[in-house]
Amino acid sequence: MRDAIEWLGNLRVENLADFGVLADTVEVIVAVIMMIGGIYITHRIQVWADKAGEHPGAVNVGLGGGTERYEQRGLRD
Repeated sequence: MRDAIEWLGNLRVENLADFGVLADTVEVIVAVIMMIGGIYITHRIQVWADKAGEHPGAVNVGLGGGTERYEQRGLRD
């Protein structure tokens, strides 16, 4: 595993112009892949946080013991 990480760390493109006329295309493709990867990573972190976090209060899901099934809207809503 260490060798794979080291190989990845040593992977370099010294000059994007080495790709010639495809340089802009390569740059756009890499940028799109990075954006999609960032969105996916953010989604997975959010799914993990939702599982690890606190559950919503019972009053918000209609299971409260009071007479009102849902919270009243506050000033921030």
